[in-house]
Amino acid sequence: MLLASLTVPVAAAPEVEIAQQLPEPPFYALLPHDYPYPLIRVCSTPQGICAVPVSVVPGQPCHCQRPDGIWVRGVCVH
Repeated sequence: MLLASLTVPVAAAPEVEIAQQLPEPPFYALLPHDYPYPLIRVCSTPQGICAVPVSVVPGQPCHCQRPDGIWVRGVCVH
């Protein structure tokens, strides 16, 4: 009995794309209200938003720092 070996060419798997890293702005740095990336915890002010640590509870007062060093009052919204 003769067994034939069948070889099937297998295409190389396409490289798995590495998930694009989302920018992580520093805590308290003032960003525009229309900042396009998600933030876990947000302080909202009349002048913009900023990322804050998760220890800041929604509804609690918070502050964001403008590029000129001035701090702006706001409230943690999520």
